[in-house]
Amino acid sequence: MSMALKDEEIRFCPRCGHQLEEKTIHGRKRKYCPACGFVFFRDPKVGASVVVEHEGKILLVKRGILPFKGKWCLPGGFVEFDEGPEEAAIRECKEETNLEVQIEKLLGVYPYLNDIRGPGILIAYKVKIIGDVNDLKAGDDAAYARFFAPDELPSMEKIAFRTNREIIAEWLKEKKHEKS
Repeated sequence: MSMALKDEEIRFCPRCGHQLEEKTIHGRKRKYCPACGFVFFRDPKVGASVVVEHEGKILLVKRGILPFKGKWCLPGGFVEFDEGPEEAAIRECKEETNLEVQIEKLLGVYPYLNDIRGPGILIAYKVKIIGDVNDLKAGDDAAYARFFAPDELPSMEKIAFRTNREIIAEWLKEKKHEKS
């Protein structure tokens, strides 16, 4: 069962409390308040994750919570309402790994529709460690954190999210290209 909010669960206007109606707005049927004009737009969640590399290895964390508890993923999480994706990426890395990092570059933007928490967009960054790598320890919702060499990575079935599998596959391709 999806934990994502469904349109039928939104019945009253969050502004004025009037009952919402359905109306075609901007080419789609949307919930609309006839009293104050509020339009309910279903927006995707925005997440941010990081690729942390050290001595040719990539950092993964083992999830300590659902969904996908016990599977590996990149450090990351959802962007809070009062921060940008870069800030969220740095914050999530610190919370999950205790490492201080700095954004080097944007790796990509990865949309997804199949998450139990609803559709979203993951923004991934390559970061560099600016603190002490020996500070690495799992925290927040991560049960474990460790660096993996390309030939030590868990199988893709043990990686939590499709977006993370794509990013890791791109990282592996880059590592192979560097060797040749």
